[in-house]
Amino acid sequence: MATPNTRLRAAERRRQLVDVATGLFLDRGYGNVSVSDIARAAGISGPSVYRHFPDKESILAAAMRSAVDEMSATTERVLARPGATFDDLSSAVFAMAVSAPGPLALWRWNRRHLTAEQAREMIAASESVLGSWTEVLRRDHPEITDDDARVLSWAVLAVGGSVPPSRGRIGIRRYRADLETIAQRVLRAAPSKAPVLPAPPARRAPVLRSDEILDAASELFFSRGYSTVSMDDIGAAVGISGPSVYGHFPSKGSILVGVVGRARAALEIGVIGAAGVSDGDPAVELRSLVRSYAANLVTSTDLAVAFTVGREVVIESGGEALLAAQKAYVARWVALLSAASDGARSDGAGSDGSDGALDPAGARIAVGAAMTIANDFARTRRLRRRPRFYDELVFLVDTALGL
Repeated sequence: MATPNTRLRAAERRRQLVDVATGLFLDRGYGNVSVSDIARAAGISGPSVYRHFPDKESILAAAMRSAVDEMSATTERVLARPGATFDDLSSAVFAMAVSAPGPLALWRWNRRHLTAEQAREMIAASESVLGSWTEVLRRDHPEITDDDARVLSWAVLAVGGSVPPSRGRIGIRRYRADLETIAQRVLRAAPSKAPVLPAPPARRAPVLRSDEILDAASELFFSRGYSTVSMDDIGAAVGISGPSVYGHFPSKGSILVGVVGRARAALEIGVIGAAGVSDGDPAVELRSLVRSYAANLVTSTDLAVAFTVGREVVIESGGEALLAAQKAYVARWVALLSAASDGARSDGAGSDGSDGALDPAGARIAVGAAMTIANDFARTRRLRRRPRFYDELVFLVDTALGL
């Protein structure tokens, strides 16, 4: 940490402020960090921060931009090598993601805090990277269609973005190797080859006004971000005045609690249903969970909102139970995948041609990658609009898990 007497060049100070802010945003949540907090952690005064950034949003944008810029620079560096392949690209980005996951985690979970212009700039930069990846994948695998190549490139990038800010006790080499194995599996899941599944049941039409409000609020929170939506906006969406909404919910926070409560219930219903059809087979149970999870992402925005709204906002709104349910839900996927891989090992081979062995750390990495694909795809509107989105999503997640 710098001290007040440490003199840095302007570029170095900006870099330091971005690094410090990244750590604080990830640790406390963006909404719980002030410019004064950033200044204190950097060892300078609050006014000194404004010599480098006009506001906190600009610091966040710079932190996110660092991830996109580094990914772009890594892509350009790899492609400058003669004979560079898609595997070279993904391996280099995985190395970057595992060694410094913070900026990528900020980009994935805090885009809602950017201004429209900032978001457009970074989306354009991300699209440029995606275009390069798609071109290389098509060159290496001419049998893959342009459409499949674009979706698969997106999925592999999601695998790279699945590394949490803290890897725990999993070493860098192990994490990288597992991500590369998962990416190789994902590349075999061309969306055009996804099996046709029974369509997930449609959501029931709202019966009560409170249901209408929750439906409308969920859509608004998803499309515009929680912080930018007002009670008047929610009221207008259901044809009533903003003050009338208070007759059903005392605050916007209580509406969020209602939305995330429905998301929690959806997870629990999926768990119960999967256990009921599995007959004790962990692989069958996990496949059922994948389908129920994908169905909820496709038919409702509740889960996308629950996993997108900042952790600090959920806690402030009384949603601690959802966070606990999310943790338990992920742990169930990990336990089932570990058990399923043990069964595959006893049978002699895994679905990817390996011996089927997968320890708990490997199961956590695979589940993290699979869920990141699902969540990132569900948050991306152009992917949600694909005619066979549900089939493709299940196919990609199953394949990432090695099912």
